[in-house]
Order: sequence, then C-alpha cells, then structure tokens
Amino acid sequence: MRRLLSTISAILLISLHILAQTADSRRARLLMDVISKYEVPQYISNELAINIGTELNELLSIYRQAYGSDSPQYADALLQAALTCADFGDNKQGMKWVKRSDEIFKQHGHGPFDGRDTVQQIFRMDICSHLYYNSSAETRAISLSQQSLQLKKEYFGEHSEVYLNELLNISRLYAERLNYSKSNIYHNLGYQAYVELLKQEFCSTSESERTLYWEKAIKYIDKTLQLAYKAGSKGQRGGSQSLAAAAYNAMLLSKGLLLNTTVGFETYINQSGNVEAMRNLQLKKQLADQQAEQSVLDSLDYVILNALQQAGQSFQLPHLSISWTDVAQKLEAGDLAVEFFKTADGKYGALLLKHDWTSPKIVRLNEFVNMGKKYLDLASAIGTISLEHYEPAQAQQLWSLSKSIWTDDIVRYFPANGEGRIFFAADGELLMTGIEYLPFIEPEGNGSFTCIADLFNLYRLSSTRELVMTSTTPSSNDMAVYGGLRYDMFDDELLADAQQYRTATDLAYSPTQRLRDVRAADRAIPYLEGTALEADSIVAAINGSTSNSLTARPYIGNSGTEASFKALSGRHNRVIHVATHGFFYSDNDSTFNRFELGNNPLVRSGLFFSGADNKWFGIDLPDDVDDGFLTSLEISNLNFQGLDLIVLSACETGRGDIKGDGVFGLQRGFKMASANSIMMSLWKVDDDATCLLMTEFYRHWLGGQSKRAALESARQAVRSHTEKGWDNPNYWASFILLDALD
Repeated sequence: MRRLLSTISAILLISLHILAQTADSRRARLLMDVISKYEVPQYISNELAINIGTELNELLSIYRQAYGSDSPQYADALLQAALTCADFGDNKQGMKWVKRSDEIFKQHGHGPFDGRDTVQQIFRMDICSHLYYNSSAETRAISLSQQSLQLKKEYFGEHSEVYLNELLNISRLYAERLNYSKSNIYHNLGYQAYVELLKQEFCSTSESERTLYWEKAIKYIDKTLQLAYKAGSKGQRGGSQSLAAAAYNAMLLSKGLLLNTTVGFETYINQSGNVEAMRNLQLKKQLADQQAEQSVLDSLDYVILNALQQAGQSFQLPHLSISWTDVAQKLEAGDLAVEFFKTADGKYGALLLKHDWTSPKIVRLNEFVNMGKKYLDLASAIGTISLEHYEPAQAQQLWSLSKSIWTDDIVRYFPANGEGRIFFAADGELLMTGIEYLPFIEPEGNGSFTCIADLFNLYRLSSTRELVMTSTTPSSNDMAVYGGLRYDMFDDELLADAQQYRTATDLAYSPTQRLRDVRAADRAIPYLEGTALEADSIVAAINGSTSNSLTARPYIGNSGTEASFKALSGRHNRVIHVATHGFFYSDNDSTFNRFELGNNPLVRSGLFFSGADNKWFGIDLPDDVDDGFLTSLEISNLNFQGLDLIVLSACETGRGDIKGDGVFGLQRGFKMASANSIMMSLWKVDDDATCLLMTEFYRHWLGGQSKRAALESARQAVRSHTEKGWDNPNYWASFILLDALD
C-alpha cells in the first residue's frame, strides 16, 4: 500500500510547515522522521475520521492565528489539509477546504490560476482528482489528471519523474473504469521514457544511488503489474502494445536489475583494459569484503566512472532494452516461457509467452489454496505444506498447492506429449520453492506422485531474459572439487596454508549426524563422511573419463580451506564443486549472531571450509588467516568469470532474504562473481542421498546429457532406493538448477 498520512502524521505535517516558517529546523527534522513511520490504515472508522477532522481544524486554527485567515500561508495549509482528507476518504470536508483555499488565493492575485503559481495549481488539481475519484466521479478525476499532466510536462519536462508518474496515474484511472485500451496508451507513453531514465541513472551513478533509484523504479514497475493483474485476460488486447506486453517487459527489466547492473559494470571494467579503473575496482572489492562504509565504496565508483570517461569509454546496459519480442524469437515452436510475478499487495500471477503469439498472456494464480479443513492464501500455503516435510497424508494438500500455482490456464499451454521446453522464472516465495517438483497428476492413495519435471523439460531461470543474453564461453576445462573437509584444522596449519596461497583465512565424527547442517552441533562442526566419498568419486570419474575434456583438482581434507577457494578467483575454472556444510540464518538466529559477521544481508549465508572450528569455538587466528566461514558477501567480491557451473552440495544453499531484486544469499554471491549455472539446495540435505545424487549427476553429464537432464536422471536414481525411504521428496527434491540452458 502506498505510503499516506496517518492521523498523527497529518498533524505533524502541518506542524512541520509551521516550524519551517519559524526556522525551528531541528524540530522539523525530528517531526519528519516521525512522519515517515506512519501509514494510513486500509479502513477508516467513523471515530477515526472525526478525530482526524478535529485535529486538522485545531491545527488550521494555529495557521489562522499565525498568518491570518486570508493569508496565502493559510490557503496553502488548507490544501495540505484537503490532501489528508482525500487520503482518508473524507471527500466532503476536503472539497470545502479546497474551495475556501480558492477564495483566499483569488484575493491575492489573478493570472491563469487565480492567484496560485504553477506548482500550487498542479497540487490543487491532483488533490481534486483524488477527491473526485473517491466520490466515483472518475470522468472528472481523469479530466483533471490530464490537465495536471500537461502542466507537469510544461513545468517539469516530459522526462521528469513527476510527469511519468502522472502518466501512470491516468493509466490507473482508466483501468479502474475498465478502459484497458486507454489505460495501456498512457502507460506505454511513459514506459520507454522511464527505461531511458533508468539507463542514464544506472550507467552514471554509484551503487548506492542505483539502489535508491531502484526503490523508486520498483514502485512504477509494481503498478504496471497491478494493472496487468487487474486487467486479466482483457490486458492481452493490443498486441505488442498490450498491458500484458508492458507487464512482461517490466519483469524483464526488474528481475535482477541491480545484480545484472553490478555484474555488467564489473565485467565491462575488467574487459576495458583501463588500468586505473581496474585497479580501483579491485580496491573497492577489497573494501567491500571488509564491509567498509558505503560512502567510501561510492567514492570509488565515481573514480572508476571518471577514469572511463577520461579514456572515452562508455558503460552501457544492453539488458535493459530486452523486450518480450526478443524472448519470443528465442523460443522454438513447442516452447513455453513463464514469468511468475508477485505484486506489492501479495497477488501472484504469471505471464506466458510462445514463439508465434502477438502478445503475452496474463494468468492469475489462485489466491487461496484448499488445505482440507481451511483455505490459506498462497504464500501461507507454500510455508505450510512443503516437499521438505512431505508426508503421504498431505498428498491432497500438495496437489491443491500445485494446482494453485500451475493453474489450468498455464498447463493448457504446456508442450504436447512432453515435447518442447518450459522456461520459467519464479518470484516471491516461489523463488525458494521447488515448484518444478510439485505433482502434475493427482497423487495416488499411498501419497506417491508424478511431478511436473518427470514429464516435461523444465528450465528454472533467473529471468526469461537469460534466453536472450549471451553467456560467456568457458575459457578452460579446469574443475575444482571440495569435500571431506577438516573443520578441526589447527591455527598453525591454517597459517601455512594461507602462506601457500598468499592470500590477504576436539572433533569426532558422529554417525548420527547425517545432515549437511550445523545447527544440531552442540560441539564441533560435524565431519561429513559422505562428502569425502562424493569428492573422491567425482574426481575419479572426471579424470578417468576419456569422453570429456575436464581435469579435476581435488581439495579434500586439510587442502579444502577458504584460502584455497579464494585463490580460485580469476583462474577461470569451468566447474567448481563444493560438498560441505552450508548456512543461512535470520536476523534473530542466536547460533550465528554470536559470530558478529556484520549487517549486510549477504553475510547471513555461506559455506564452511577446513579450519572453521576455530571461529566456531571463538579461537583467535592470525590477521592474515581466513576463518573458514566464507560468506556470500566474500564470494560476491571474487572473480569467477568463465565459471560455467557451481555445484553447492550443502544444506540450504539456495536460501536467502527475498527482496525486490531477487534472493540475497549464496546464489546472489556467485552470480555477482559471474557464475553462469548454479546447482543449490532449498533445505537440509541427507549426506548419503546427496552423495549418490551428485555422483549420478556427473556420471550422466559426462555421458553426454545436458545439466538439466543429468539432474533429472540423478533424481530418479535417488528415488529408486525405496528401501531407504529415499522415494520421499525430502531426499530428491531439494536441489534445483538455475540458469542451465545447455
């Protein structure tokens, strides 16, 4: 819900105006901080409305006493009060105050706006449009918004955010009247101009300023999605200029926007040959690794940009210009592209696309899921029934969840007979849900089921934009394999290891600890016997095969340190496999908060390497020795260009904080380091089952299957061990494969 004035903030806003006039700037700043914390409730009670009116009248009386009842200051305050009424739906009182304001302004001047200047006139029009809209006088509201639009164009310029936001507002007003053709005209008028603004801002500003601009852009994008969701099937009208087309383009623009900009920026610098820019980028990454102040990192961004400018080099963002038609051209006849989206008000939808369509199609996912005795909203249902804790008794609930996500309106466009491919990009809670493993056919009485990935060729993508982006060709056939790590290495061993790589990082195996997770560890970090077998098997398979060109280098036991992993940066490995403990924790997780890793969300996920017991027990290490806790933030500052596949054979490596720009966790760290495809887990994984899955994956991949097909074959191998209970999805549905298009 867009931020509005609450009862308290309405009072504070007018008080703020008074204080500004009396030069009490300190008090004004304090009040502004308070204002920002309030929002209007969705429903306003009569009692609350009366209280608002009473408080506003008292504050207006202060203005009358301070400036006089016929003063321009009082007239301006009346407009502010009318805006609050519009926000709270008190249209009658709002119009009274607008009229009284008009009368006062007329006494102080004439001109085209009856005594008001252009900005005041625009403000008045916007308030009245709001009031008319509240009163269901949409035609008058649209007329005033159109007049306001013209003034904003003349005063602020047609490339200003003020003008573009008004275009979107008029688009929304037409959509409320179900006039989607007119709604789309106004929307498209502003879309391309807004993209150009994004390009300008993102190519010429610092990382933190891009983030601030993103916070504005996401509101614009979400309004586009809300319009499309509301329009439903009617939003498909208009071909390439439809609301569905606009929404698809918005998703291509927004998914991973900050991530792709950062990656693109660093790639451009590294390929520019600009020594000064490259040196300062390296310095910035080192300081970012140390969680330096953002202002310091921003200053280096501008040093880099200036170095590029001085050399006549211009950073561009071609991915911002990719549209749905570009994606359609990459699809073959039997293919389907699905862009899932979640609006700010919690609605889930999907945008569908086929090669020969004249417009994408909009599909609404089910808002509520039948859980047997009750209905839950989709997000809650995802958290309630999951493949991680699946029991046969939950079969019908899981089936209902599947039908709510993969609705009939989506499935009807699936490739016939399983031929063709389905490319999908998740959003919201779907980002950390194995929706490709949900039932496609109603489960049997014993709870077993056939999942979607059993029957169709599904490809999980960061965005269907990946179909258009040119991937980097691996520059080597080197592979690094980590497993059987010794978390109990002593500090002198770690120091010797650190010196080897020149970087500037009482245990007993518990046979009952079979998960690659550390939260159950009451002492040392448990050794994972299966990871040693896994790593040995993979290295033997890679180096013993004559049908592939890969050469695997093992980092097993004491050699699998954080320092050795960081030393892979810039070495252009084609594949990296890491079998170890992974971690992801929330803000209030006492297990990890004691380590004080920092405030950046990327430090709350990571991997453990040999020697991690020292930090686990609070043992101090020399300054030039890594501690074995490799966070996503540290990974993001490495250089893995040319890395075709990173396999994270550990617990919860696919988890992280869900934000507007994606999942902030290990996958983001590796993507920022320029990794292409990522295999990762969504929950705690069994050591033995994972060992089998990984060895089978490489066996099939080396045998000529694609990454996606090899993972499917490996899943089936795990599921076949019914005698061990591995046919339960908990064992075979944890790992997902992201952006594997080979």
